[in-house]
Amino acid sequence: MSSHAVPNSIHISAFGSGCRSKTRRWTTANAGTATFRDELAKKLKKPSDNDCMYALMFAETSLMVKNGMLNSNRLQVCRVIDVPLHEVSGICLRRGRNGRMHLIAVGDRAAKIAWFSVPRSDGGRIDWHTGDIAKVSGSMLPKHDPQIEAVCADGPGRVLLLQETPPRVELIDPKALSVVAAIDLVVEGRGDIARAWSDPKGSRGEGMVLLPGGHLLVAKEKKPAAFIEFGPPNSRSLGLVRGGALANGGRWSIKKGRHRFVALAIWLPDKILAKTCADFSDLEIGPDGRLYLLSDKSSTIARLADLPPGGGAAALLDAWRLGDLDGKPEGLAFTAQGRAVVALDTRKPRRNLLLLEPAVAELRAVARA
Repeated sequence: MSSHAVPNSIHISAFGSGCRSKTRRWTTANAGTATFRDELAKKLKKPSDNDCMYALMFAETSLMVKNGMLNSNRLQVCRVIDVPLHEVSGICLRRGRNGRMHLIAVGDRAAKIAWFSVPRSDGGRIDWHTGDIAKVSGSMLPKHDPQIEAVCADGPGRVLLLQETPPRVELIDPKALSVVAAIDLVVEGRGDIARAWSDPKGSRGEGMVLLPGGHLLVAKEKKPAAFIEFGPPNSRSLGLVRGGALANGGRWSIKKGRHRFVALAIWLPDKILAKTCADFSDLEIGPDGRLYLLSDKSSTIARLADLPPGGGAAALLDAWRLGDLDGKPEGLAFTAQGRAVVALDTRKPRRNLLLLEPAVAELRAVARA
């Protein structure tokens, strides 16, 4: 941090039960020897208070964005892999109860899926397998141009596919080659998100993660970008805190058949997150239990703060630039060591999966944040 120019001081105002009407001037002369949050915590009398800590994170991130510090977090490609799919639109990492992991990829040009068993080392051999989704019994996905934008998998290996138009998901059992459940995703009401979601030409789901209780967190791409929690009607929003996604090896709870899920909560990006990520392209949970966002237009991976139950604002904790890529970054996953894996939307099924370094989602790094 010391190599970057920072302002001499910043005013921080925080309002809440533990730091009501407190304003402090923080001098940043020693920013190179201590983190922003540590220095700010010394100035605010009760840093354990939630409202105070939110003010600390906001001020810290504001300074970093203003002075270009987030742009210095640039990831480098350390391995390039060929995915046997055209126009990859989403990837995920399936974590089984026995510790085995599989990387799964889908494309939006044809209703096909590809996967491989993750080797023990990042440089290990990769053996791809492919399957034809159009042959799955009960699937309503068209063979061509299925508009599959994201993929998730639970512990038993069932695969959830997100279709943008119409907005729905299918839960597939690859072993039985059949659809377990089909879910329509509905945003009720007359608000901006509801109107955009129901617009046939509008932007809908681009990424998703599985939540406990059969709930689903979806990233709406743009106009406007948002995070939406879907679940059965009349159920309560869960939100998403660190470690609150579906547990590794867990089974996503849902009954067989046709379902209708409604929006239970909506989170809109705050000004800093909106500036850092111009659109939302994919979501993933890191090994650290945090929620991560991939932005295609901004070529950025962002670590997000907790999403409180009931909706509200989504805030940025940190971000990393991807630099110039030979394709659109559309899919995000992480290795067990916390290295980002990014899938590219390319016409040819070559050089469309990147392993990046350094690791950004490992436990040790987050423990120091």
